[in-house]
Amino acid sequence: MESNLRSIFVIGDSISIHYGLYLKEMIKDKFNYDRKMGIKDALDNLERPIGANAGDSSMVLEYLTEENKKNVKYDILLINCAMHDIRVDRNSLEKQVKEYEYKMNLSKIIDIAKSMSNKVIWIATTPFNEVIHNSRKDGYLRYIKDLETYNKIAKEIIDNKNIEFIDLYSFTKNLGEDIYCDHVHFTEEVRRLQSAFISGYLYTLKV
Repeated sequence: MESNLRSIFVIGDSISIHYGLYLKEMIKDKFNYDRKMGIKDALDNLERPIGANAGDSSMVLEYLTEENKKNVKYDILLINCAMHDIRVDRNSLEKQVKEYEYKMNLSKIIDIAKSMSNKVIWIATTPFNEVIHNSRKDGYLRYIKDLETYNKIAKEIIDNKNIEFIDLYSFTKNLGEDIYCDHVHFTEEVRRLQSAFISGYLYTLKV
């Protein structure tokens, strides 16, 4: 790790793990890339928020709170959460994190992140294939309308708190239909395109 480069730390879901492998290489001349630890554990089961998969907003808030107690500091902090928040239980039909809880969590997350980092950047949560996702016999449900609502909530909070925003949702959605390797995760080509989109934004930053 080159000490003369600014550092970027990533806290996000399994999508960020996938594009992060390319992002690290694309920005290596300008930034030192790091993320929440435990990539192998996370990749062993992409549905389970463990290790590098930061999970829902409650988990992200808990992680940052604990790191803040250790006086951890970042140059640039990239954050994302919503994909796990919008999980719907098949029996109760309740979302994992309700809208009002998501609002409260995000407000606290951004406040803590701003105290720990020179610059905070929020990355919008990516789309998924609702038909394939919800046609599975097991597991939880997800709905695009919920994702769009949670992305909108995030954007409103981010605008109010005056932090940077990368609209990875719109970028990915506009890549077309044949972009998934399953019902949520993307092909290698899409992961490369996502990392290029993010790295292009990062190269314009003034910190």
